[in-house]
Amino acid sequence: MKRLVRFYGSRELVLIGNDFFSEGGAWRSIYRYFRQEEADGRSVMLIDRRKQHTFRQMLAAACFSPRILVNGLGPFSRWEGVLTCLLRKDILIYLHDTAYMVKRYAKRHPWKFRFFRMIMRRNPVLCVSEQMRDYYCKEFGAAQIHVVHEAVALPATPDFEPAFRHIVMVGSVEERKGVKLLSEVAEMAATRALPWRFHWVGALASQSLGPLSPNVRWWGWQDAPHEFVKGADIFFLSSVDDPLPLACLEAMALGKRCVVYRNTGIAELLAGIRGCSVYEDYSAAAAFSAINEALAARPDSPALARIIEEKASVGSLVSRIRQIAEIKI
Repeated sequence: MKRLVRFYGSRELVLIGNDFFSEGGAWRSIYRYFRQEEADGRSVMLIDRRKQHTFRQMLAAACFSPRILVNGLGPFSRWEGVLTCLLRKDILIYLHDTAYMVKRYAKRHPWKFRFFRMIMRRNPVLCVSEQMRDYYCKEFGAAQIHVVHEAVALPATPDFEPAFRHIVMVGSVEERKGVKLLSEVAEMAATRALPWRFHWVGALASQSLGPLSPNVRWWGWQDAPHEFVKGADIFFLSSVDDPLPLACLEAMALGKRCVVYRNTGIAELLAGIRGCSVYEDYSAAAAFSAINEALAARPDSPALARIIEEKASVGSLVSRIRQIAEIKI
């Protein structure tokens, strides 16, 4: 119990939502907010209610977290979402929902909607426009309502200086993804005064990594990481294990040099391709040599395009699964 109190009590804000990474857009603004707060060093937590075992997380947050924000109508489709907000009058409700969506919710969940009305009258409500504020005030008598709008994130344009060779890794910043290895390779390049610049695009996944190397530019989470891959001279997969990383496939599709470890699934596709290197030993020295080797050769873009078409295109995946699915057992 003490551990739960300490963990959730230390969170400045817990975000609860139902539709993260779905096709709709109602999750995107709050997710961008979450990532920015995280990048600024704030202690925030996200609970995606579509995942298993999140009921206990939500209950613990309701009991111990100083501030909670519920995103959209989705969480109110379950009784635990309704009851959580009934328990605390300080929970923020961030709505993106029009009259049409509210009426549909009321029709599908008439009993929950009665309690939702009480919550809207009492709790602080965040909304996306003056029009929606007027609607929520009129429909629910919302007393505490604030227009905060939505947020868009234009793709970052990496300022890759042409005088340098730019080496990019895309993935969450964690031990398994090779934070230490890439940092050591960057240190070796800096010691030799090589014109190499190292970049890592991805969110910090663990606070226990300690200080990150100053020889790497840590870009944090980005909406469009392919913009960084597009400007890279090398995609360097520093992971100690990775089944078939999409970011590396995207680099191949762009005709980029790729350097990967032997024990990753992507290695079997890249072995023997000019301009790409597979390092056998998971060490900074081996990875450094592989990068040198790749930079010395022009990438075989037609060969990379052929691999993508045959092995990693949407059409090839559809064809393989259809073929297997139609086999009579």
